[in-house]
Amino acid sequence: MEDANQTTHQRCKEAVMAELIAAGCTPDHPIDLYLVGPTLVAAGFTEHQIVTALDSLEYERCIEYTGGNRVRLTR
Repeated sequence: MEDANQTTHQRCKEAVMAELIAAGCTPDHPIDLYLVGPTLVAAGFTEHQIVTALDSLEYERCIEYTGGNRVRLTR
């Protein structure tokens, strides 16, 4: 069961990054998470999975929270 959760976590992280990029998120252009959240939920991810993926991406320094429910890519 742990492997299935890890796979879901990785898929969610990849989906979050893909949605941020598709929405035009860059290091110089932060994106409001409300722009990508509905698409990710529609794809079958829960709010908890999305938040965990975002926190993981921040820990890996792929994204950075900029305040006001916005994130930017860091690389």
